[in-house]
Amino acid sequence: MATDVRLKVLPRVESRGHRYVWLRYLTQAITIGILFVVPLSGLARVDLYGGNHRMLYKEASLKEGLAAVILGIAAMYIATFLINFACGRMFCGWGCPVGFLNRLADVAQLKPDKRHAKWRRWRDAAGPLGHSTLLVVSCMLWWTSAATYVALDSPLALAWVWGLTLAGIAGLASLGWWWRWGFCMRACPIGLYYSFIAPSKEFGIFFREATTDGSRDACLHCNACIKVCPVDLNPMDLYEPIPARGGVSVADAPANNHCLKCGDCIQACEMMIDLAAPRRGITDVPLRFGFYEGEQRLVRTKTTATTGNPAADSAT
Repeated sequence: MATDVRLKVLPRVESRGHRYVWLRYLTQAITIGILFVVPLSGLARVDLYGGNHRMLYKEASLKEGLAAVILGIAAMYIATFLINFACGRMFCGWGCPVGFLNRLADVAQLKPDKRHAKWRRWRDAAGPLGHSTLLVVSCMLWWTSAATYVALDSPLALAWVWGLTLAGIAGLASLGWWWRWGFCMRACPIGLYYSFIAPSKEFGIFFREATTDGSRDACLHCNACIKVCPVDLNPMDLYEPIPARGGVSVADAPANNHCLKCGDCIQACEMMIDLAAPRRGITDVPLRFGFYEGEQRLVRTKTTATTGNPAADSAT
């Protein structure tokens, strides 16, 4: 299993501070924040218990509230579609709450580091459950008001809202704990849909084996990038077709279609290059993230070694 290998490499990667960690928390805060703000502000909400429907911050009928909720969901779909159209499955790797839950479950299953403060160990252990709670409650608030959670005058309403909430939290936390990245690879209907309608070829993970001047190999061939990939891909060759992964995934599509653009491989690569730099004198990171022209994978050839011109690299 890819997750088992990943969990062996992840502790070293996670032990080093990295810009991507904070960016992931920021993008996730934006996603969850939107899910909370829309219903709590009254921009859109259907209140199935109290009838306090809202549309554009004003009281509304059930039909108007439902229309506002549908439009809100459509707007979020369009936003994620545009992101994925330009950058492939980047939303899956950065903004998707389920993907972030899987990441928290990875960290929670790592062997606790006794060097860390006790509060940090407790945080890591409770992360999946806390995130599941935020996600489920934020989604529930689109269909009922916050007052329902304390509606002591209606035991039936309390039973329904708390029952659905707790069931949702248990189900979501279980998905992250046991199924995890397998869900993203083989079952997520949205992610796999995006894989084939918007597989951006201009944006993603690019491999440049040679140093900037083309004179030496930059890649350590340590395979840390492969081991840490959450969806079991080879970041050094994302344009090779991959076989069927089971579930509803499609066989023989380029690996780039399935790449979440999460940057874990970049993070691992930068760590390995940084550790090897004093000994090898090379600081070029062979994996790059962003928009690039030309082939995704370029290797150092005899021509490159002679001319020192990376543009002379041959694509494979």
